[in-house]
Amino acid sequence: MAVSILCYHQVNYAKNVGRRLNIEPSRLESHVRFFARRTAILPVKSLVEWPRSAVCFTFDDAYASTMTHAPEIFNRYGVAATFYAVTDLVGESSLWDGKLAQPLAGWEALRLAQAQGHEIGNHSVSHPHFALLSRHEQIQEIRLAHQRLVSEGIKSESFCFPYGSYNDASAEALTFCNYPIGLSLRKARAQIHHNRQLLPRIAVAYSDALPLLIYKVFLRRRRSI
Repeated sequence: MAVSILCYHQVNYAKNVGRRLNIEPSRLESHVRFFARRTAILPVKSLVEWPRSAVCFTFDDAYASTMTHAPEIFNRYGVAATFYAVTDLVGESSLWDGKLAQPLAGWEALRLAQAQGHEIGNHSVSHPHFALLSRHEQIQEIRLAHQRLVSEGIKSESFCFPYGSYNDASAEALTFCNYPIGLSLRKARAQIHHNRQLLPRIAVAYSDALPLLIYKVFLRRRRSI
């Protein structure tokens, strides 16, 4: 009853943006093709009803390059991915990346992906470290982002903690904002007994060719959570 929730960021060519938080479109397609032949590929919102086996492809921050390359890959295989948007910076740039900031997709690109069957999720208003926020501050980040998404025609049904960062108030903040599913960032496959508002994900790096990804997902010993 395990679900592999994979965490990606940018989807772009290394010659354009380098390797940091990036994966080449062809490598992403090799990952999608492998899993599409073997198991269900589901959007994160589907985890409200736990599947026997599945993989979820998630993309933090909704970079412009990601929204250019990733949806068309998943469309070719007839499956859906989940993209998480930072609402105050949609259409601008990833200011939290400092000098390495990259353009973020605009609302039209997000609405188009949703119309194609992909999930657009809540990644907060401003991309803070939730571990450093009070319960009230977390609720504000989640609720205001949700309101903006809805006002832009986005049906947001899951939340992703920026940096995978959370504290003891985080699950309660999600409950207050009516989010049944939340994602963190820990090195484990998600299990049915895990708290569904703090589900672990497996980070995918530029160097993760298909054999290494298979090792990370299925073979490497994982700590219990």
